[in-house]
Amino acid sequence: MLPSLKNIEYLVALHKHLHFSKAAQACFVSQSTLSAGISKLEQGLNVQLVERNNKNVLFTPLGEQVVEQAKAVILSAQDLVQISQQSFFESHIKIGVIPTISPFLLPSFLASIKNKYPNLGISLIEDTNQNLLKMVSTMELDLALIALPTNIPENVYTHTLFKDPLHLVHHKDRNHRAFNDKELLLLAEGNCLREHVLLAHNVTQDKISDIKCTSLPTLTAMINMQMGVSFLPKMAIEQTVTLHYPNLVVRSACQKTARKIAVACRDSHPNKQDLIEISTLIQAL
Repeated sequence: MLPSLKNIEYLVALHKHLHFSKAAQACFVSQSTLSAGISKLEQGLNVQLVERNNKNVLFTPLGEQVVEQAKAVILSAQDLVQISQQSFFESHIKIGVIPTISPFLLPSFLASIKNKYPNLGISLIEDTNQNLLKMVSTMELDLALIALPTNIPENVYTHTLFKDPLHLVHHKDRNHRAFNDKELLLLAEGNCLREHVLLAHNVTQDKISDIKCTSLPTLTAMINMQMGVSFLPKMAIEQTVTLHYPNLVVRSACQKTARKIAVACRDSHPNKQDLIEISTLIQAL
């Protein structure tokens, strides 16, 4: 007899939380129900998956293998549910977007989706490239708006929408071309825009400022205060620098200084083509 999908979900939740009570809360069941479900799964498979004591939850080596397969089973079951929906454009999708894109593209993008697909529900999350791609890979997200280049998981498909040049921006009173020591302002580690700038330019560590900004608005304000210079995306310049910072100068980008704005979805997503169709609305903005 095949194991219960519910018991498989209990096992994956326990592996994630390593705590029976927390796993039960995540599954919205009692601790005794979750524990009984995992015991029944072990009995049905005739193996021990979990070692239990008063302090710890430990998975056996075989249990670790079963959990990985269990995750694949759950993903397949989720695919089954999505395929069975009558209309994708009357369903609900989850979209992720990186912070250096969301303020500039998201309002118009969501308005376009609402106008063309009024019955499509949307949930949103903001996070880094790599966190979003991980969530796409595990189907926690249907679609992600990201910036390339970046490392793409094997089971994730990306579709490039357009190039977004990165222009050097500085105060009008700055009159030299080379970077001074500690002059180049960058976003904090983990932000893809920081990596794109460093990838495109051979910048030595002594030129990078000790000031680490967490957002593009803060970075722009620092430039305006003559705290340094930086490379900003064209989409940010058009909506912030040009409109609100008359003392800032924008220099033309060289050919190599650009990021690619792309969408990502799981390659085997049952609605992959529909998601790409939605994403192409960005190109018309």
